[in-house]
Amino acid sequence: MASLSLVNVCKTFKNGQIAVKDFNLDIKDEEFLILVGPSGCGKSTTLRMIAGLEEISSGELWIDGALMNLTVPQKRDLAMVFQSYALYPHLTVYENIAFSLRVRNIPQIEIEERVKKAADILCIRHLLDRKPFALSGGQKQRVAIGSVIVRKPKAYLMDEPLSNLDAKLRTQMRVELSKIHKELGATIIYVTHDQVEAMTLGTKIVVMNAGVIQQAAPPEVLYNNPVNKFVAGFIGSPSMNFIPVWVERREERICIVFSNNRLFLNEDNAHCLIESGYLGRRVYLGIRPEDFHETGPKEQAIKLKVEIKEVLGSDILLHGKIGGNPICGRLKPDFPSEAGTEVSIFADMNRILLFDLDTEENILDH
Repeated sequence: MASLSLVNVCKTFKNGQIAVKDFNLDIKDEEFLILVGPSGCGKSTTLRMIAGLEEISSGELWIDGALMNLTVPQKRDLAMVFQSYALYPHLTVYENIAFSLRVRNIPQIEIEERVKKAADILCIRHLLDRKPFALSGGQKQRVAIGSVIVRKPKAYLMDEPLSNLDAKLRTQMRVELSKIHKELGATIIYVTHDQVEAMTLGTKIVVMNAGVIQQAAPPEVLYNNPVNKFVAGFIGSPSMNFIPVWVERREERICIVFSNNRLFLNEDNAHCLIESGYLGRRVYLGIRPEDFHETGPKEQAIKLKVEIKEVLGSDILLHGKIGGNPICGRLKPDFPSEAGTEVSIFADMNRILLFDLDTEENILDH
């Protein structure tokens, strides 16, 4: 496998559109790196520059210590899995997987060994004699992955490979991809717009927006300590709630005030706000739906008028508004609530985040 490094990489198209700007990233050997972000953020363009399918406008791409900017794609020793399955319909599963090895004149004995090993890893050995028309979507995607596994490249590049699958198959294939990563000890660079895929698959996640890296960190760091409001809102499902609040001193304690609600901060967060000069200023309160609870101190109760109640089985989602701001809370299924009623919910004050109103940076970033 391989380590990769992108240094000040930029991509500007002929029409002047800047797709990727000042991209700096080191990808370690055997890392499962996820590029995630909204449509048009530059993640697929970045992947295509690594593959050599897009020219790098400026900056450097290094693979295992060798500069690769001018190296043609076939000599970079990278394998790419696309969104479409790209299988030959007239060939069997075995022949599709073996195709890239045959064009490289690999001996037949080695081809058989590699194909069967890949088929075993992907649990498709019983499908080797079938043709693509007889396969399900998930099976086709496994064959497509198998066709690149057998090549033993330095790294695997995957561009939204699960987007054509239904929800159940996506979940199954996420598990399979995690197993493949561990089995092969592979370096994988994976593009998706689905933050659930990113959180469950990646050892490191790069969140992009408008061609710029917002944060690159392990999943738990992105979730618990996002650097800014964009990352906080993008990571997590349902998304984090944001409410503009005032930072005030009440009863000799520091609190945040909004829409007749007064929430006292813990000592560490209060000290951080005072030291940073936010007393008397307005900031964004950020709180995830799962960090609302059914009980708490009476004076900390938040009144929420329920507009929509979603029953998920293991929990419920309550949607409403507080001071004109949309709010979603994830609560226990037996919590008494119905659409049109007002309920009291309580924020876990040790889990809140606060963001600067202008820069949108995380004020409590540790």
